[in-house]
Amino acid sequence: MTAEPVTVRRAGEHAILAEYPDTTTVLQVAAALRGLAPPRLREVVPAERSLLLVGTPLSTPDELAHLLTDLSVRPLDLTGGTEVVIPVVYAGEDLDDVADLLGLSPTALVDAHTATMWTAAFGGFAPGFAYLITGGGPTSGPPGRGGAAGTERTDRASEDLVWDVPRRSEPRTTVPAGSVALASRYSGIYPRPSPGGWQLIGHTDAVLFDPSRREPALLTPGTRVRFEARRGRVSASSVGRLAATIRPRTGGSVRVPRQPDQPVSHAAFTILAPGPLALVQDGGRPGHAAIGVSRSGAFDRSALVRANRAVGNEPFTPALELLVGPMRLRAEAPTVVAVAGAPAPVTVTRRDTETGHLELSPEVARGRAIALDPGDLVEIGPVTHGLRMMLAVRGGVVVPRQLGSASRDTLSALGPEPLATGDTVHVGPEHGLDAVPWCDAGVAGGLAVDEHPAPAEVPIVLGPRHVELGEAAVTALLGQEWTVRADSDRIGVRLDGTPLPVPDGAGSLPSEPMVPGAIQVPPSGLPVVFGPDGPATGGYPVIGVLTPEGLDLLAQAAPGSTLRFRDAASRSE
Repeated sequence: MTAEPVTVRRAGEHAILAEYPDTTTVLQVAAALRGLAPPRLREVVPAERSLLLVGTPLSTPDELAHLLTDLSVRPLDLTGGTEVVIPVVYAGEDLDDVADLLGLSPTALVDAHTATMWTAAFGGFAPGFAYLITGGGPTSGPPGRGGAAGTERTDRASEDLVWDVPRRSEPRTTVPAGSVALASRYSGIYPRPSPGGWQLIGHTDAVLFDPSRREPALLTPGTRVRFEARRGRVSASSVGRLAATIRPRTGGSVRVPRQPDQPVSHAAFTILAPGPLALVQDGGRPGHAAIGVSRSGAFDRSALVRANRAVGNEPFTPALELLVGPMRLRAEAPTVVAVAGAPAPVTVTRRDTETGHLELSPEVARGRAIALDPGDLVEIGPVTHGLRMMLAVRGGVVVPRQLGSASRDTLSALGPEPLATGDTVHVGPEHGLDAVPWCDAGVAGGLAVDEHPAPAEVPIVLGPRHVELGEAAVTALLGQEWTVRADSDRIGVRLDGTPLPVPDGAGSLPSEPMVPGAIQVPPSGLPVVFGPDGPATGGYPVIGVLTPEGLDLLAQAAPGSTLRFRDAASRSE
């Protein structure tokens, strides 16, 4: 049989969002696409009623949409796969209220929850969070409410129970890690402390996400989950360290520890002062959004490429992302470095004074290869404008990789910790590298350093939810200058301005997958643009998505600076 999407919408230059009537169909289509493995399809991310297809940089939305035409799917098999038993102490803050909503006693609610066989349908807002469904999962129609007014209060069997539990009217600012919760016909477990609006019924100490495992997420799509009640209170003394029991079934896999990469390396320099924030970043870890892991990687990807090329590395070799500066370091071995991104001065104080000190202006320093000898002292920054610099070193920064990447993900805490004073930076071998190219001083990516338009003009692709938000919202988005707020970071850039008009009913959606650069419009009407560490899914409509060029520009948008959005389809430059 075939499954045609209800709608197909653009989600940036190289992604589409397809809608389907129910979760079951979404999972069927996702399984079919993974089986086909088209060469230009990088990632398939299912959600409640939508499916995100992310292509390679050579793909087009039309090409991705064509993959969904006459696509043959098979019935969803919820009986195979791996079974995981999760021990739970049912003492959640909302247990009594949820039982009352469902027309059950608290004891009957626990019995029903443990008697139900749940299945992990898709990943969520954080690494390791899985939306758990029963049977075929939520349908397209409005769900019925168990224990509604006028019905008799009875303790029903789990197979007859409609798990229709509304989210809290006011989300909690922090939900403890391991909280077992219910919302909108789903069950789920919070893998780490985070804000949340689900109803809490219990707690487990099972480790939901561990990047050292072969399968980092304990609950991957298709995993069958059964909850097991444990007595006691949620405390280390009475509960101890609970652990999930994994029972491999047909088609399942046994999760075993994985040894981190241990490449050959040597000390290149020591950090004397890291500046406000210094992170290791590379091309990121795409391909894991289905288990809630963001792409991460360098915010200004073009700066990463330029810095690496200047020292002869491959384009996405791990480098250091520096916020504002100044950073000070001491070379411990002969090496070559280069700085790209926001313009900043570079000073080199030679240990051998006869060699001659260097004082490079921002125009000269950006994108220039600089040779260092042991004992040389280097100071980079502060930036003259912009926000982020990339510091590349010949051979590449070497750190243990997680999920194939050296990048620090500030949302999920994957990757190495931010650099601190006294840290030693190791680099890989220098053999087999490209010759160091000559970079014209003051030129980077075709934009001279003295060209600094204010406000920055950021190109976007409208959609996928611009139609629902309406023409007035699109006009307001494109027709004003926005100011970058001080609480912006790699997760999201928050903007101040005249709020967008949000039509009634358009302010929230079933959770949908998102890509870096998505412009989400919450009920306040003030846009939030998600960066490389932004969550993999969200519940507010996305009015547009930045182009890759636009995301690089956003990386340099300092707090207090202004920007304007431009429809990339309106004109070309």
